[in-house]
Amino acid sequence: MFLLLALYLSFLETLVPKPVPWFKIGFANMVTLLVLEKYGFKMALEQTALRIFIQNMALGTMLTPGFLISLTAGLGAVFVMGGLFSRRKNLSLVAISVAAAVFHNFIQLVVVWFLLFRSITIKSRYTLLFILFFLLLGVVSGAITGVLCARIRIRREA
Repeated sequence: MFLLLALYLSFLETLVPKPVPWFKIGFANMVTLLVLEKYGFKMALEQTALRIFIQNMALGTMLTPGFLISLTAGLGAVFVMGGLFSRRKNLSLVAISVAAAVFHNFIQLVVVWFLLFRSITIKSRYTLLFILFFLLLGVVSGAITGVLCARIRIRREA
C-alpha cells in the first residue's frame, strides 16, 4: 500500500509545473519517512528501491544516467534517514527530512559530476553558486516534506 502511494505521489509530482526543470519537492519521501517510522529501516529501504525501479521502468528510463542518479541518491537518503531516525528523541521529522533531502541533492551532484562532467573543475564561481542553490533547494523541499509528514503523523495519532 505504501509503495503504491509513493508511486502515485511521485507520478503526480511529474505533472506539477516546476520553477526549475529538474526540481521536485519529493512527496514520495513523505511515504518513506512514514514507512520508516511505522515499519523500520529495512521496509523503508525496500519501499524506496522498489519505487525507483518501478517508476523508471514505467517511464522507460531504466539504466539511464537519470536512473543511476535517482537510485544512488534515493538509497543514500534512506540511509541518512535511518541513521538519524535512530536518534529520533533529539530530532524532529522536519530535521530528518531536511538532512536527507540535502544529502540526496549532494549525492545527485556527485553522481552527475562523475557520470557527465569529470573534466569540468568546480572552481568556477557559477558552478559553486549552482551547487549552493541546488543544496538550498534540498533544504526547502526537505522542510516542506518534513512538515507535511509531521502533520500527517499528528493527524493519524489524534
